[in-house]
Amino acid sequence: MQTAEQPQVAETGLSARLTDAGQRERKQQAVRGGQLAMVILVLAAVAGALAADGERFEWWRTLALAGLGILYILWNLQGTRDVVRLVLEEADTPQPAAATGECLRYFGVQFLLAGLIFHLGNLGHANTLLWLVLLPPVAHSIILLSRAGIMVVCLASIALLAANVVRWEGWAAVPYGTLAFSFAVLFTLVFTQLAVSAERARSQVQRLAEALARANAKLRAYAVQAEELSAIRERNRLAREIHDSLGHYLTVVNVQLEAARALWETDPARARTAVQQAQTLNLEGLQGIRRSVAALRASPLDGKTLGQALEQLAGETTGAGLRVDWRLLGTARPLSPAAELTFFRAAQEGLTNVRKHARTSGACLQLDFSAARSTRLTVRDEGGGAPADVGGGFGLLGLRERALLLGGAATVQTAPGQGFTLQVEVPE
Repeated sequence: MQTAEQPQVAETGLSARLTDAGQRERKQQAVRGGQLAMVILVLAAVAGALAADGERFEWWRTLALAGLGILYILWNLQGTRDVVRLVLEEADTPQPAAATGECLRYFGVQFLLAGLIFHLGNLGHANTLLWLVLLPPVAHSIILLSRAGIMVVCLASIALLAANVVRWEGWAAVPYGTLAFSFAVLFTLVFTQLAVSAERARSQVQRLAEALARANAKLRAYAVQAEELSAIRERNRLAREIHDSLGHYLTVVNVQLEAARALWETDPARARTAVQQAQTLNLEGLQGIRRSVAALRASPLDGKTLGQALEQLAGETTGAGLRVDWRLLGTARPLSPAAELTFFRAAQEGLTNVRKHARTSGACLQLDFSAARSTRLTVRDEGGGAPADVGGGFGLLGLRERALLLGGAATVQTAPGQGFTLQVEVPE
């Protein structure tokens, strides 16, 4: 059966899948864009050298330069394909993406090809763009290497350029040439780092957004469950109130009517008194029901202390034919409204059970404040008792629930021929 929150979760999942597809497409375009930039860079360097000083090139030098340029492009594309995809799509933090041996092999071949292109293409007769072929290793080091590795690659690129400058222009031109090339290296480092960091940040934001969407879906599901649980608890509370209030009054009214019927012919005066008491209790019960329906918080303790309410309950029960010995132990102290109502309902339930099941003429109702950190209510009779494993009806179950909600407990002690004792203890 599909719950109310399932369509929302399904909608969230569909949205996440569509977003993931868009993210993958955008990242693939970014990878292709980076690879295309590298291809254009190498082609521009080789083509610029051929255009600037091509008439001095032998045919074999031209073919070698073109072949090395193509090989250099293929090596860069193949060597960084999986690594670039990993960094742009999955990695959260910059880390070396390959083992030391693989990095040495990759950058060694890369510098070898770049050095050969630089050596064959620069004849010292014209200014060319061949120095551009030394920049791809710098950009790739940002992706593949740690900071120390990046520094080594940058120094190696500058050293290759310096060697070529010394070859054609002498040592005097090295400071200017290396300084100019260092700016190009710095620009490549900064641009590549910004691009990779931005892509990683977008990926992280996307992952956080997806996690937030999943968390929101779970929160919506938990909210529905909490609402259902709250409704169940409220229904249980109302059931306890109806049982403890209406059940008590109906039981007492029934006892009064039974007494009136038995005394109707032999003692009409007492019979009329019993009927009047039944009528009074019936009115009180109706008033309690009206209050419960109106506010769902009606309390029999309004305007009375717990001791006064229990003393009045004992008097009403005695007037109905069951003698109740009311006792208050210790010094009374204020309790929470929930605790006071729990004790009153426990007294009602216990005395109602005595009248219905105990077959005895007397009972004891006791409220004990002697303990410093707890209060205990006891209802005891001297009737026939019951088996020790008696489970009790809905009334006792409701009392246990009330006490448990307050951190207390409701217990029953009974045995055949030893009476029945109900105790409810609530901590303060």
